[in-house]
Amino acid sequence: MRLSFRGKILSLFYAVVLCATPVLAVELSGQYTNLLFQTQDTFGNSRTTDLNRLRLQVEGESETGPGMMRFHLVYDHELLWGAMLADPVVNAGLNRPDATWLDGSMTLTQSRHTNWRHALYRGWISYDVADVSLKVGRQRVAWGSGRIWNPTDRFNPVQPTALELDQKLGVDAAALQWNYSHSAYVLAVASPASVANAAVRKLALRWQDTWGDFDLSMMVGRIADESILGMDVTGNLRDAGIRVEWMQAKNPREGAYGQIVAGLDYTWNNSWFPNGLYTAIEYFYNGAAGLVVSQDRISGLSNHLLGAQLAYDLTPLWRAEILFISDMQKSGSFTMPSITWSVAEDLEVQCFTQLPQGNAGSEFARLEALYAVRADWYF
Repeated sequence: MRLSFRGKILSLFYAVVLCATPVLAVELSGQYTNLLFQTQDTFGNSRTTDLNRLRLQVEGESETGPGMMRFHLVYDHELLWGAMLADPVVNAGLNRPDATWLDGSMTLTQSRHTNWRHALYRGWISYDVADVSLKVGRQRVAWGSGRIWNPTDRFNPVQPTALELDQKLGVDAAALQWNYSHSAYVLAVASPASVANAAVRKLALRWQDTWGDFDLSMMVGRIADESILGMDVTGNLRDAGIRVEWMQAKNPREGAYGQIVAGLDYTWNNSWFPNGLYTAIEYFYNGAAGLVVSQDRISGLSNHLLGAQLAYDLTPLWRAEILFISDMQKSGSFTMPSITWSVAEDLEVQCFTQLPQGNAGSEFARLEALYAVRADWYF
């Protein structure tokens, strides 16, 4: 992998720390994913594409002085092949650098129908002493409690219509956390900018505590030239879970806007659903609708969206799920049913489809129907 100057400095830092630290426990693991999907390209032609991903993970820990040193490295090899790669729009997206400070990926082979690349997915080192923890490197900063949308997640926002919802790009950052009580903490996160990779500077501070049956968190931050303020409340109302997530932002170009999520989830246990039918309903007010699309926030075209999730274990090995989102403002919908089969303890197969529909200008009008089969083998 060809590294930039920043990449070389960070790699040297990892090497010095790991070599100078007596490791007491190391765990090696991995995952192979095959994702076969069919959809239309930008010319309206039906195309079949296959994604192969080999993910290797190593993590360890050791006692260093009064504290504990931990490291976590995840390395990916991805082979993507199929007719979809001939689409110039898709090809341009594949060649666009990841919006991270460290250029940790490289294309090994690329042709009209093939793209083979490798990348650093995660790579961080942390040091914990007493009630303070410092983590440096590529990490996942997961903020927000919404089941479908997370407006307070300004480090790794993911659209609910993404092909792989579980794949989070991660952010190159330093995160300092102080657990000042058994239920409360303060977390500060700083991520530098990279003009070459279109990554903006991100600074944020989050406080969280538990009051009775409710978890309350508040955040303030600066994303490039945008000031943000947010709040997240989750708790239980009898047997149901409730959550409210709010984010207010202001920048010189677009002015002020807000995003709010309110949700309720409940598991129905009765004679019809002896295994428990999980149900979640969520409303999303998107004050950023119509603004310039940004990779640093949830974007869209509609101000009012309503989503629902249902999940049920048909047997101990088969699970059925469905995600439904309605564009309440511009008449459109997005439906994603799926069924998952646990073939073995280390093998899982999932079949799913994405079915968008809507009038021109609606939230999902630009999406195409997609049909997919995914297999995950863990080792």
